[in-house]
Amino acid sequence: MTRFIALLICAFVVLAIPATAGAQIKTTTTEYGSYTIPAGSGDPADKAGMGHIHNEIVTNIEKPCTNCTLIGITPDLVYEGGEEANIEAGPILHHVVFLASSGSKEDVTCGKSGPGLLGERFFASGNERTAVDLGELSYGYKVGKAETWNMVFHLANWESSPQTVYIKMTWKYATGKDAEGLSPLRPVWLDEDGCSTDSLITVPTGESDTHYDWEASIGGELIAAAGHIHDYGVNVELTNESESGKLLCNSEAGFGGAGYVTPDEFEHISSMSACSGEPLGAFEEGDTLRLHTIYNNTTESAIEDAMGIMIAYVG
Repeated sequence: MTRFIALLICAFVVLAIPATAGAQIKTTTTEYGSYTIPAGSGDPADKAGMGHIHNEIVTNIEKPCTNCTLIGITPDLVYEGGEEANIEAGPILHHVVFLASSGSKEDVTCGKSGPGLLGERFFASGNERTAVDLGELSYGYKVGKAETWNMVFHLANWESSPQTVYIKMTWKYATGKDAEGLSPLRPVWLDEDGCSTDSLITVPTGESDTHYDWEASIGGELIAAAGHIHDYGVNVELTNESESGKLLCNSEAGFGGAGYVTPDEFEHISSMSACSGEPLGAFEEGDTLRLHTIYNNTTESAIEDAMGIMIAYVG
């Protein structure tokens, strides 16, 4: 059951709000769930023994608004009552993907094949819970009245008892004249595994740089971007190889901190830096954009379920 809680919070600063006269900026929190993740082995290092809800598809989910423009998205995983659920105690937001489906929206890199069957991928997060912050920019993601939203999520749990959680999303959006004044953004999903439905890659031991090249089917200005990798990841870079490897975004991983250290004292990935600017850079249709995913795998064997993803927002 989806629980929808609308909040108008004047003093709650998750994202910076544009200084616009007569601002019509709203913040809405949606909790999707509940979902009960099966019990794991009780050992946080035992990846094979984890309980999973694996790539569950939920169609026609609740939207925060219609005829509006998203300017901020903040993901979280919580227990009933709102307390954060994190890997320290068992639950893991392995990933969640949001897709918009309408006659005018189509996934840029995959079209209507593979993951594009469910619509345009416009936001995703892993357990590091990276937020999108467009609050000080003159851009946003337009949400139409007729479009439907779909969600794909993967939750995991190492604790020896089942864990019941909610996927909590905080949306910040503009309406009315404020929305009209924001230029539209097009999300571009770049993935080391191309248009597969699991996005998994194998990372060898030691240092590695996995590449994925995309011949741009659109041109424009890069306004914002952020990467997603797993434990042992270092950073995700986006470069324009048609301009001698010009760097467009470097999204770096952080580790540890509250909620992200398991009882075996392992510090898990806890953040990915984001890039934003007006613009970060520009590219033309036909340019080759290269996704670099850098890992430093200090284990004794290859990691077969790694990821290397970046979502870029193009104006």
